[in-house]
Amino acid sequence: MFSLLPKLPGLPGPDDIRGVVRRVDTARHNGIPDGCILELDLQHAPPETAGFDPMALIAGQARPLTLREMVAAIHRAAEDDRVAGLIARVQIAAAPAGPIQELRAAIAEFTAAKPSLAWAETYPGTMSYYLASAFGEVWMQPSGTVGLVGFATNAMFLRDALAKAGIEAQFVARGEYKSAANLFTQDSYTDAHREADTALVESLHAQVRAAVAESRDIEPAAVDELADRAPLLRDDAVVGRLVDRIGYRDEAYLRIMELAGAQELSDPDGDDAPDRLFLSRYARSHRPELPSVKVPGRKGRPAIAVVTLDGQIVSGRGGPGVLPIGGSSAGGDTIAAALRAAATDDDVSAIVLRVDSPGGAVTGSETIWREVVRARAAGKPVVASMGAVAASGGYYVSMAADAIVANPGTITGSIGVVTGKLVARDLEERLGVGSDAVRTNANADAWSINAPFTPEQHTRVEAEADLFYTDFVQRVADGRGMTVEAVDAIARGRVWTGADAAERGLVDELGGLRTAVRRAKVLAGLDAEEKVRIIGYPGSSLRDRLRPKASSQPAAASLPQAVAAVLTDSVVGVLDGAQRQFTGASALWLGDGRR
Repeated sequence: MFSLLPKLPGLPGPDDIRGVVRRVDTARHNGIPDGCILELDLQHAPPETAGFDPMALIAGQARPLTLREMVAAIHRAAEDDRVAGLIARVQIAAAPAGPIQELRAAIAEFTAAKPSLAWAETYPGTMSYYLASAFGEVWMQPSGTVGLVGFATNAMFLRDALAKAGIEAQFVARGEYKSAANLFTQDSYTDAHREADTALVESLHAQVRAAVAESRDIEPAAVDELADRAPLLRDDAVVGRLVDRIGYRDEAYLRIMELAGAQELSDPDGDDAPDRLFLSRYARSHRPELPSVKVPGRKGRPAIAVVTLDGQIVSGRGGPGVLPIGGSSAGGDTIAAALRAAATDDDVSAIVLRVDSPGGAVTGSETIWREVVRARAAGKPVVASMGAVAASGGYYVSMAADAIVANPGTITGSIGVVTGKLVARDLEERLGVGSDAVRTNANADAWSINAPFTPEQHTRVEAEADLFYTDFVQRVADGRGMTVEAVDAIARGRVWTGADAAERGLVDELGGLRTAVRRAKVLAGLDAEEKVRIIGYPGSSLRDRLRPKASSQPAAASLPQAVAAVLTDSVVGVLDGAQRQFTGASALWLGDGRR
């Protein structure tokens, strides 16, 4: 009887009801659809830090996920029942090994739990394919190649060109492997320079070869044989078992949906296809708690402070570069203040100093090192976590930590000193440029480019380099529990991979930031798996503008100050949220430049 009733217009059908229920369910879970496939576009390596960019906000561009955000999101997704799989376009032209290894470890953990698939139009280089090999399946377009070509170093030498231009390079180095000035002083590799670079690329190659062999279930020797023939065309890549299937983007998306449990799909964008979600949106769907008001005398939930040192170390405050090619710098004052603030925060159980720096000014490095020493003396364990590179000054600031954690491919070491200048006197003469000087004392213009060092000045520069190198080696020995002789044997300006540095006692453990945080918790007397708050330092420049400091004293002492602080933090959080909504997501040079 009921079948004879006419269908009433305007009433929702079963599909409509299911759609409403699904949307309500998604909204209840912070915008994460049930059974969704996460998408990731990796055409560049994720950055270590990403500051507030007002121009990107105006242009509607998404702020890129930082490395730690991306890694944290992938680890969370591996345990999230609402996530069914992960697909990523992996097409990175070039990238340092350290960050790629941290990201790869997270992807490997996801792959062990859920379906994952990497696809690319082409794999342009070794690190691109190395990362892709951590996925459950590897796909490539027919016209692509696998650029698993291995590693090489290329150095440029300007000595003869500078001589022709009438420029003289005057540099003093301590450590025959300290090669920063070789650009100006040599016309080819020195024996020491070649030895260090050879060991570096061989270590990186061994790490990649072993990882690819394990992930793809082939022999390491086979990986080497394939690399000798790379870049590999599609047939060789498939036969060599580096690529599972040749296909296009739409076919790859259908495959990950099939692996995630969807059946008989013909269109990855059809109405019956599983929901997809960009990893950036997924990462920002996790809503952190608002900061709690810190009442004097009351201890909050345990926290680990992560102090990030990103860029060349300079004296003073540092900050972002003025020019696009300039890059950011890490100011000794800024990082030191962050360490002091973390050390005096009663809620902070331990400090992780995240270092991604090729080094920089001796003075700025020493300023940061001193605050690491003071933090430990105050009872706060400090763990150094090395990113892409932590060399020279980057190692200097790390050496006093309770423990040092580095990725196997981190570039570290370079325990040495180089200082000097370029003298343009002959160039000026050739150009008809006159120069003269007026000085009050003998060495007032010692670092001028108009004249070389006098013998007396050169002797002083040599003595200065000796002092800095002696201090550097002694402090490494003290921090690492080694003899001065043992440190000198592996120092002398030589760079090492993290894996090689660990074998020589310069690094305690291999791993990324998560490993360092886990070690910090243990050193603080916490359980390694205990959930803690992560507090990032230094604060944003926006935060500093909204809440200017009254003095260099690190901690607010009064309740009104504490309330004001949390209100300001809340305002900053609102602004950050608004940004995410709009962006589609809820001594090398003069004097003090010693390296």
